[in-house]
Amino acid sequence: MKKYSIIHIPVLSFFSKDFYREVGLNWKGLCFGYLLLILAVCWIPAMVRIHIGFAGFVNKNAPTVVEQVPEITITDGQVSIDEPEPYYIKIPDTENNLVVIDTTGSIESPQDANAFCLLTKTSLITKQSDFETRTYDLSQVKSFNVSSDGVMKFLNIMKKLLVIILYPITLLSSYVYRIIQALIFAAIGMLFASMCRVSLSYGALLRLAVVAMTPCIIFKTVAGSAGMNLPCIVGLLYFVITLAYLYYGVYACSQTPITEEEIRNPQQIQM
Repeated sequence: MKKYSIIHIPVLSFFSKDFYREVGLNWKGLCFGYLLLILAVCWIPAMVRIHIGFAGFVNKNAPTVVEQVPEITITDGQVSIDEPEPYYIKIPDTENNLVVIDTTGSIESPQDANAFCLLTKTSLITKQSDFETRTYDLSQVKSFNVSSDGVMKFLNIMKKLLVIILYPITLLSSYVYRIIQALIFAAIGMLFASMCRVSLSYGALLRLAVVAMTPCIIFKTVAGSAGMNLPCIVGLLYFVITLAYLYYGVYACSQTPITEEEIRNPQQIQM
């Protein structure tokens, strides 16, 4: 009979040698169901922040930009607007342009107009960096129409649907990523098992790897919820910490647990 269940993992994964021993030696399965569950819970705060941030943008910032959008028509791959050109859509309170529309060919790149996007007669050019742009060919678009009212309606719809769409995609992507991580950690765990002279199956090492990943998953969630801006090197630190927990778990499996008799009579324990 198991002494622990998956509900103990988020707490005991931080410190309990007895728990790691139980997971490695007595549990069955791979703990992938638990991994999906912990990721599903840990992504909720991020989704809440995204929803609040996007809703705030749509309600407060977007109208000042969207109201500048002219009626844009694309017919048989040809862009046209009923406004003097070049036409600029500006970023409020800055000297920068968000979009410049020029179907005359006088502007060749977003950098020429200090803008992030350039809409020409047949293409949309976006600025990737000071030295790189990406071009999207519009010649295959048969018929399309954009207006400020249409853009605002779209943003209001996305305000309601963004998290509903984003959450499962993000969860699935992170789940696949974490499974790949667990597979790699379990492979490294085979080396740890050899060092600790303990026989553990690859499945057991996968369980230990998932448990060892838990402290960093939780810390990353807490740090994100607290608004902490962590440097990129933290990713390497997470890797090292997870390896340390994995070694701790493998080492725990190599140790004989202390019996109740030894607890009552400490002098019986061999030093």
